[in-house]
Amino acid sequence: MSKKLIMAQRPFTMLVANLRRGSNPSRGVAGNPDPVRQTYTSQLFPELGGRGPEVIPADPRSPGVSTHIGHVGYTTSPVPVAATGTITVLADAWTGPTTVHLGPYVLTSDVDYATGGGVGGVATALAAAISALPGYSATPAGAVVSVTGLFGVQGNEAVFYADGSTPQNFTFAPTTDTMAGAEPFRGPVLLG
Repeated sequence: MSKKLIMAQRPFTMLVANLRRGSNPSRGVAGNPDPVRQTYTSQLFPELGGRGPEVIPADPRSPGVSTHIGHVGYTTSPVPVAATGTITVLADAWTGPTTVHLGPYVLTSDVDYATGGGVGGVATALAAAISALPGYSATPAGAVVSVTGLFGVQGNEAVFYADGSTPQNFTFAPTTDTMAGAEPFRGPVLLG
Protein backbone atom coordinates (compact mmCIF):
# COMPACT_ATOMS: atom_id res chain seq x y z
CA MET A 1 0.00 0.00 0.00
CA SER A 2 1.11 3.52 -0.57
CA LYS A 3 -0.12 6.83 0.74
CA LYS A 4 -0.91 9.63 -1.64
CA LEU A 5 -2.78 12.88 -1.69
CA ILE A 6 -4.25 13.91 -5.04
CA MET A 7 -4.56 17.61 -5.71
CA ALA A 8 -6.40 19.29 -8.60
CA GLN A 9 -4.76 22.31 -10.18
CA ARG A 10 -6.77 25.10 -11.80
CA PRO A 11 -8.23 24.33 -15.24
CA PHE A 12 -6.22 25.48 -18.24
CA THR A 13 -8.02 26.32 -21.49
CA MET A 14 -6.13 26.40 -24.76
CA LEU A 15 -7.42 27.60 -28.14
CA VAL A 16 -7.13 24.99 -30.89
CA ALA A 17 -7.68 25.21 -34.63
CA ASN A 18 -9.65 22.15 -35.65
CA LEU A 19 -11.61 22.64 -38.88
CA ARG A 20 -13.94 20.25 -40.76
CA ARG A 21 -11.87 20.52 -43.94
CA GLY A 22 -8.95 22.50 -45.30
CA SER A 23 -9.32 26.26 -45.47
CA ASN A 24 -8.47 28.87 -48.07
CA PRO A 25 -8.70 32.38 -46.57
CA SER A 26 -8.31 33.94 -50.04
CA ARG A 27 -11.88 32.72 -50.87
CA GLY A 28 -13.41 34.81 -48.07
CA VAL A 29 -16.10 33.30 -45.83
CA ALA A 30 -16.66 30.35 -48.20
CA GLY A 31 -13.00 29.34 -47.84
CA ASN A 32 -13.20 29.06 -44.06
CA PRO A 33 -15.19 26.01 -42.90
CA ASP A 34 -16.92 25.75 -39.53
CA PRO A 35 -14.61 24.73 -36.69
CA VAL A 36 -15.16 21.27 -35.17
CA ARG A 37 -13.76 22.41 -31.84
CA GLN A 38 -12.16 25.59 -30.64
CA THR A 39 -10.94 24.90 -27.08
CA TYR A 40 -9.21 22.21 -25.07
CA THR A 41 -9.61 22.43 -21.27
CA SER A 42 -7.71 20.20 -18.88
CA GLN A 43 -6.41 20.05 -15.34
CA LEU A 44 -3.41 18.35 -13.82
CA PHE A 45 -3.91 16.06 -10.82
CA PRO A 46 -0.50 15.62 -9.18
CA GLU A 47 -0.06 12.95 -6.53
CA LEU A 48 1.89 13.83 -3.42
CA GLY A 49 3.46 10.60 -2.25
CA GLY A 50 3.60 9.73 1.44
CA ARG A 51 0.69 12.03 2.34
CA GLY A 52 -3.06 11.48 2.48
CA PRO A 53 -4.94 8.20 2.89
CA GLU A 54 -3.59 4.79 1.96
CA VAL A 55 -4.56 3.79 -1.55
CA ILE A 56 -4.12 0.74 -3.74
CA PRO A 57 -1.34 1.62 -6.20
CA ALA A 58 -2.46 1.43 -9.83
CA ASP A 59 0.81 -0.17 -10.85
CA PRO A 60 2.90 -1.75 -8.07
CA ARG A 61 6.01 -1.46 -10.25
CA SER A 62 5.59 2.33 -10.24
CA PRO A 63 5.49 3.44 -6.60
CA GLY A 64 6.69 6.98 -7.39
CA VAL A 65 4.78 10.20 -7.70
CA SER A 66 2.82 10.72 -10.91
CA THR A 67 0.53 13.32 -12.45
CA HIS A 68 -2.77 12.51 -14.14
CA ILE A 69 -4.55 14.72 -16.65
CA GLY A 70 -8.29 15.23 -17.00
CA HIS A 71 -10.95 17.61 -15.75
CA VAL A 72 -12.96 17.76 -12.55
CA GLY A 73 -16.40 16.38 -13.35
CA TYR A 74 -19.82 15.91 -11.76
CA THR A 75 -22.70 13.67 -12.83
CA THR A 76 -25.27 16.14 -11.47
CA SER A 77 -24.87 19.63 -10.08
CA PRO A 78 -21.51 20.78 -8.72
CA VAL A 79 -22.20 19.59 -5.18
CA PRO A 80 -19.58 17.35 -3.54
CA VAL A 81 -20.72 13.76 -2.96
CA ALA A 82 -19.04 11.37 -0.52
CA ALA A 83 -17.71 7.96 -1.53
CA THR A 84 -19.80 5.00 -0.39
CA GLY A 85 -19.56 1.26 0.02
CA THR A 86 -21.04 -1.63 1.97
CA ILE A 87 -19.55 -4.32 4.15
CA THR A 88 -21.59 -7.49 4.66
CA VAL A 89 -20.73 -9.65 7.66
CA LEU A 90 -21.05 -13.28 6.52
CA ALA A 91 -20.00 -15.15 9.67
CA ASP A 92 -19.16 -14.65 13.33
CA ALA A 93 -16.47 -17.35 13.59
CA TRP A 94 -12.95 -15.95 14.02
CA THR A 95 -9.61 -17.75 13.86
CA GLY A 96 -7.60 -14.68 14.90
CA PRO A 97 -7.30 -10.93 14.47
CA THR A 98 -9.02 -9.68 11.31
CA THR A 99 -8.58 -6.12 10.10
CA VAL A 100 -10.80 -3.83 8.07
CA HIS A 101 -8.85 -1.21 6.09
CA LEU A 102 -10.68 2.06 5.47
CA GLY A 103 -8.61 4.89 4.01
CA PRO A 104 -5.74 5.56 6.43
CA TYR A 105 -7.41 3.56 9.24
CA VAL A 106 -7.12 -0.09 10.25
CA LEU A 107 -9.81 -1.57 12.51
CA THR A 108 -8.90 -4.86 14.24
CA SER A 109 -11.40 -7.43 15.52
CA ASP A 110 -11.75 -7.60 19.32
CA VAL A 111 -9.63 -4.43 19.61
CA ASP A 112 -11.56 -1.77 17.66
CA TYR A 113 -14.82 -3.68 17.13
CA ALA A 114 -16.31 -6.54 19.14
CA THR A 115 -17.04 -9.97 17.74
CA GLY A 116 -19.75 -12.27 19.06
CA GLY A 117 -23.46 -11.70 19.09
CA GLY A 118 -23.94 -13.02 15.57
CA VAL A 119 -23.45 -11.24 12.26
CA GLY A 120 -25.82 -8.44 13.31
CA GLY A 121 -23.82 -7.81 16.48
CA VAL A 122 -20.53 -7.66 14.56
CA ALA A 123 -22.11 -5.31 11.98
CA THR A 124 -23.36 -2.98 14.74
CA ALA A 125 -19.95 -2.96 16.48
CA LEU A 126 -18.11 -2.37 13.19
CA ALA A 127 -20.47 0.48 12.24
CA ALA A 128 -19.83 2.16 15.62
CA ALA A 129 -16.06 1.84 15.15
CA ILE A 130 -16.22 3.30 11.63
CA SER A 131 -18.45 6.19 12.74
CA ALA A 132 -15.83 7.12 15.36
CA LEU A 133 -13.26 7.74 12.58
CA PRO A 134 -12.83 11.33 11.32
CA GLY A 135 -14.41 11.75 7.86
CA TYR A 136 -16.31 8.44 7.91
CA SER A 137 -19.74 7.30 9.05
CA ALA A 138 -21.55 3.96 8.98
CA THR A 139 -25.05 2.62 9.51
CA PRO A 140 -25.82 -1.04 10.29
CA ALA A 141 -28.89 -2.84 8.91
CA GLY A 142 -28.83 -6.47 9.94
CA ALA A 143 -25.55 -7.92 8.68
CA VAL A 144 -24.89 -5.04 6.23
CA VAL A 145 -22.88 -1.94 7.15
CA SER A 146 -23.37 1.06 4.82
CA VAL A 147 -20.23 3.22 4.88
CA THR A 148 -19.90 6.86 3.81
CA GLY A 149 -16.38 8.21 3.28
CA LEU A 150 -14.44 11.11 1.87
CA PHE A 151 -15.54 13.58 -0.81
CA GLY A 152 -13.92 14.11 -4.18
CA VAL A 153 -11.15 12.42 -6.12
CA GLN A 154 -9.49 11.21 -2.92
CA GLY A 155 -12.71 9.46 -1.79
CA ASN A 156 -12.73 7.14 -4.80
CA GLU A 157 -9.17 6.02 -4.09
CA ALA A 158 -9.37 5.33 -0.33
CA VAL A 159 -8.69 1.65 0.45
CA PHE A 160 -11.66 -0.51 1.46
CA TYR A 161 -10.94 -4.19 2.17
CA ALA A 162 -10.27 -6.78 4.91
CA ASP A 163 -7.29 -8.97 5.67
CA GLY A 164 -5.81 -10.90 8.58
CA SER A 165 -6.92 -14.30 9.88
CA THR A 166 -10.55 -14.40 8.71
CA PRO A 167 -11.16 -11.85 5.92
CA GLN A 168 -13.69 -14.25 4.34
CA ASN A 169 -16.13 -13.19 7.10
CA PHE A 170 -16.73 -10.00 5.07
CA THR A 171 -17.73 -9.09 1.54
CA PHE A 172 -17.19 -5.57 0.26
CA ALA A 173 -19.03 -3.61 -2.40
CA PRO A 174 -17.53 -2.26 -4.54
CA THR A 175 -15.10 -5.16 -4.92
CA THR A 176 -12.27 -2.98 -6.27
CA ASP A 177 -10.53 -2.58 -2.86
CA THR A 178 -11.47 1.11 -2.91
CA MET A 179 -14.65 3.06 -2.21
CA ALA A 180 -16.59 4.61 -5.12
CA GLY A 181 -19.19 7.20 -6.11
CA ALA A 182 -17.46 10.31 -4.77
CA GLU A 183 -17.75 13.61 -6.62
CA PRO A 184 -16.12 15.59 -8.01
CA PHE A 185 -14.29 12.90 -9.91
CA ARG A 186 -11.40 12.98 -12.34
CA GLY A 187 -13.07 12.94 -15.76
CA PRO A 188 -11.87 13.38 -19.34
CA VAL A 189 -10.56 16.64 -20.77
CA LEU A 190 -13.16 19.01 -22.21
CA LEU A 191 -13.27 19.75 -25.92
CA GLY A 192 -15.30 22.82 -26.82
